[in-house]
Amino acid sequence: MRDRWKEIEARGATLAIVGNGSAAFAAAFREDLELPPEVVLLVDPELRAYRAAGLRRGRVEALSPRVALNGLRAFRRGFRQTGVEGDPWQLGGAFVLRPDGACTFRQASREAGDHADQGALLAALAPDAEPVTESERPGLAQRALSRGLSLVLDPTIVLSFDRTGFAVHALGFDPDDLAVDLSGRRALVTGANSGIGLETALGLADLGAEVVLLCRSEERGAEAADEIRARTGSRRVSVERLDVSDLAMVREVGARLASGRVDVLVHNAGVLPDERSETKDGLELTFATHVAGPHLLTRLLRPALERSDDARVIWVSSGGMYTRRLNVADPQWRRRRYDGVIAYAETKRAQVVLAELWAETLADTSVRVSSMHPGWADTPSVASSLPRFRRLTQAILRTPAEGADTVLWLAASPAARGASGRFYFDRAPRRTHLLPGTRESAADRRALWKLLQKGTDL
Repeated sequence: MRDRWKEIEARGATLAIVGNGSAAFAAAFREDLELPPEVVLLVDPELRAYRAAGLRRGRVEALSPRVALNGLRAFRRGFRQTGVEGDPWQLGGAFVLRPDGACTFRQASREAGDHADQGALLAALAPDAEPVTESERPGLAQRALSRGLSLVLDPTIVLSFDRTGFAVHALGFDPDDLAVDLSGRRALVTGANSGIGLETALGLADLGAEVVLLCRSEERGAEAADEIRARTGSRRVSVERLDVSDLAMVREVGARLASGRVDVLVHNAGVLPDERSETKDGLELTFATHVAGPHLLTRLLRPALERSDDARVIWVSSGGMYTRRLNVADPQWRRRRYDGVIAYAETKRAQVVLAELWAETLADTSVRVSSMHPGWADTPSVASSLPRFRRLTQAILRTPAEGADTVLWLAASPAARGASGRFYFDRAPRRTHLLPGTRESAADRRALWKLLQKGTDL
């Protein structure tokens, strides 16, 4: 387009180029490409224009096999890749916007070097050009294919929870669901320094939200915050040191956070210890981390959540919860031989029940509570806690970003404003029981709530 700016100008339009680097970098860019003063050059380091335009970002797209061919084509035309600044994974696009706001041309790059058809772009400058009406929503055939394949693959569990399942379910995803601007909203994510928590925080920051990373390690949290800032351009990322298994720390940090705005709360922090250990509060570590601490944090943040006109609370559970019944007889493992995997599954079942109970408690408010499971994702916690499982399944595990997709959808999308208390997998509500003997009684549910209310007195 640089070489056709005069044609663009002759048709009564102005060529404007928006980049996500700094003003100094843009000045060098103008000089390198010999852009005339008539070409407007703007910088958008926080990616607000990119989000508003619905442009893509991601390593998979940026590393497409076609990138090499696109690079060779650019090289032959005399272009050379020099420095990179801003978010290198952000893809671009081209738009024709009329003064009345109508868009007569839209092209969103699918990989690096994927450029707009310049003939079509110039044609869109005509006074009688029709506004763009096409949508990227999946068509009926694509949605039907997704449903049909899901009916076949989901009962196998393996081909549902793995990357194959995500690819099949994603055929029915509406990309417009996450074409949102979260500017002005504030999200808190526990366990945000790696894996699904990091990808959730990254996605929320990428959509414009202010994100607070709640991490046990302040050092690892700071590293994650730096990565998010570098990848998204957002400067509204901060870290709070919080070990959710430490109820005193939860009270301290929760009280401080409750004085500000809270629109999204993601309970993601998790552990899977080999041996039983107790916290200073006398709670089994897994129960304290997955159940007691998050419950207390929700209680403390309830006033702030209720002040929001669209608050979301998301509990990141696990598909392992399908194998266990809610245990209120011995949740602290004082009368049983400890099994870390079973303790993990039981507390993940408790999270799903607790999300339902919180939804009932907050039914008359604007707060929506959901739980979900991410499928089998290749996260650092899986590598450290389940090394044998990872060795056997590494080839089929989902990426952390795929595992976090439904968390982000529940936290951000207007399409997720539905009924509170539901359990989700791959953006769809799912049954909470698949095996016989796993249903809890009403008395069990009341006992869990009473236990937690008593154990987390404010």
